[in-house]
Amino acid sequence: MENINQAIELIGEQLQEGTIFWYGLFGALFIVAVTCLFRGIYIQARRAVESAYFTVFCIPIIIWAFLIAATPLLVSSGERGTYVMIGIVAADILIPVFLMFHIWSQVSYRPITFAVRFFWLLVPAALIAVEAFELYDPGINLNFIFYGRITVISLVSGFYFIVVIVKSYLLCFNVFYQMPKHMRNSTYQMLIAITAMLTSKLIVLYFAAPDNISGVIHVVAYIIALGTLYKAFFIANSSNVIVTSRDFVFSNLSTLVITVSLKGNILDWNRKGKNACLPLPDPKYKEPYHIYRKRIIEECNAASSPYDENIINIVSDAGEHHFLFAWHEISFLNRKFGYLVEISEVTKSYSKLRYIEAIAYFDNLTSLHNRNAYIEKVKGISIEENMPLLILVGDVNNLKKINDTLGHLMGDKLLLIITDVVKKKAPERAFVARIGGDELVLLIPKANDAYATAYINEVTKTLNSINDPDIGTPSISWGYSVMYNTTENYNDVFCAADAIMYQAKQKTKQISLSGIVPPEKNKEG
Repeated sequence: MENINQAIELIGEQLQEGTIFWYGLFGALFIVAVTCLFRGIYIQARRAVESAYFTVFCIPIIIWAFLIAATPLLVSSGERGTYVMIGIVAADILIPVFLMFHIWSQVSYRPITFAVRFFWLLVPAALIAVEAFELYDPGINLNFIFYGRITVISLVSGFYFIVVIVKSYLLCFNVFYQMPKHMRNSTYQMLIAITAMLTSKLIVLYFAAPDNISGVIHVVAYIIALGTLYKAFFIANSSNVIVTSRDFVFSNLSTLVITVSLKGNILDWNRKGKNACLPLPDPKYKEPYHIYRKRIIEECNAASSPYDENIINIVSDAGEHHFLFAWHEISFLNRKFGYLVEISEVTKSYSKLRYIEAIAYFDNLTSLHNRNAYIEKVKGISIEENMPLLILVGDVNNLKKINDTLGHLMGDKLLLIITDVVKKKAPERAFVARIGGDELVLLIPKANDAYATAYINEVTKTLNSINDPDIGTPSISWGYSVMYNTTENYNDVFCAADAIMYQAKQKTKQISLSGIVPPEKNKEG
């Protein structure tokens, strides 16, 4: 230790203020800082990269380097010497604060608001004010001394320097936690800058270096800091670093993402307090997921989709909203840790899916199920719960004749009148389908011959009461058969009903005038 101190004293004797080396050293720092200042302005203006705080960081370094280098020339009078000392102290206090602001702007998406700047600059402003009072009027005792050479201002400034440096380190370390490995290289450069500043301060304090030696140490630290911070711009700009932040990405998702434990309890979620865009209640910490889902249904007038239990339909004054609840397992090396539940609004895609399904499974004209839906239904109809199963087959009378004479619009009108009556008279449990141009099928579980007769009579009575000016009185021929148990073949039972319907239709063609076009309509056609 004694040898180190002797070496420092020897170097100090060689580095006297006002020497050529002295001017050269601080002049070099001055030139580097001015260059970085203008480059920072250029980067900000031309590349749309956040470098405003970098240029601000350069300004106190420029002032500090100039004033110290020119001190032998400027302190010839007491008043000018006071101005110089205030400038040096102010720059020395502000440099680490602006370093922190610059790092903050490069690695954090949280803005540096006016309140934040005011808070962090309050202590430096107070320290500079105390130094100014002391220098202007040494009789003012604001900076009393204790423990030999330690003063209040040196103690407060030292503590504040540590706080600022720790804050800068934490900002950088947050990058290592939040960002992927390939986005950390620019932050390594910032860590070098912070460490250079901290190391220079520790060396000066530990070895009690004289002012001229401490000045040289700080010059080296500032040059390293400026160089590494400038280099960081070209490795990765602030936007690229911030946009890879996991918290930033997580909070900006349009979907609601919930982390669920293995026991099914909610541990975390994004967009806390920001779910106004989604008509969903906020989750609660450690709330069981099934309770949260139940709460959504109760509080939002919601219901599970009949097509997919992972879709919830919410009806509000603004209309219908559909949300998909997608589960993702969180695991690593075959070890399962929990789940992610991604809740995304699928209203548009859900509506399109329902539209496509309507085209695929519903008749566009009558809104009855079509042949595709009928075939799918028949595949699972032969179960004991449906027995006895009544199969009703109907065929609209004179549809072809009306299409040929009055046109398809009148034929469509005939179909709509008949299918409307058929639907209204059918029970809720009935499956009603249009399986051909003029052929209808009803599948009614838990029904028998007596019910078939009553239903046919009711439909016929209603149709007979209609006398449309265009198509007259509509009618439909019926046939039915009952499937009593699952051992019977569905096609055999259907064919029996179809045969009865065919016989009824033949009789209708011979004796019924239902739907016959009046002579005047026929002439117009």
